[in-house]
Amino acid sequence: MSNLDLWRSVEKTDPAYTKGFSRGGGFRGTSTNATYLAMKATETFGPMGIGWGVEVLDEELMQGTPLGDGVCETIHKVRVKLWYVHGDKRGEAVQFGQTTVVGKNRNGLFTHEEAPKKSLTDGMSKCLSLLGFSADIHLGRYDDNKYVADLKQEFAEKAKAEAPRVTASQASELARLISVTGTDKSAFCAHFDADDLGDVAASRYDEAVKLLMRKKAKAKTEEKAA
Repeated sequence: MSNLDLWRSVEKTDPAYTKGFSRGGGFRGTSTNATYLAMKATETFGPMGIGWGVEVLDEELMQGTPLGDGVCETIHKVRVKLWYVHGDKRGEAVQFGQTTVVGKNRNGLFTHEEAPKKSLTDGMSKCLSLLGFSADIHLGRYDDNKYVADLKQEFAEKAKAEAPRVTASQASELARLISVTGTDKSAFCAHFDADDLGDVAASRYDEAVKLLMRKKAKAKTEEKAA
């Protein structure tokens, strides 16, 4: 067993759960959806509260840069501990999270009412990053367009392979409608990104039936007109 087994199992980030951001000074980067990270942690360790969890160790409000008129920037800082169970061992990671509560932007002064929640999320994400979660972003791999393109294809293929398929009875119904309507089975399967009728995604079954029923109704209308 390698010390990097856990890291390597969680380091890749699904591009569908990321977004770019920019900050002052021309800094640009990629952020990860926090709920996605929680889902990955649950997939890896088990349900939150059983296989992993986050505890607030302490928090405080820090005074920052003067903003004018006697108002100073205020920052909420929290120190959190993320615990997890890996194999038969319990581990912990400690990190800080912070968010500006009172600040100033191009529209003037603002107050961020959800600062504590964002600080907690920030701390949790940083703790998970120490374990390797979304390490490809933190290691700069997302700066490589080819890497991201390959990753999109990899996750798309994985999602397709894991997606629920139609039942045997549903596949039989599709076969019946295809026969009745004289539809090209190969073209039909290609349209629904499937190798065979049994490979049609369950989520697209209703769409497939409606398409064939419309074709059937059209054929009847044309038959009556003739």
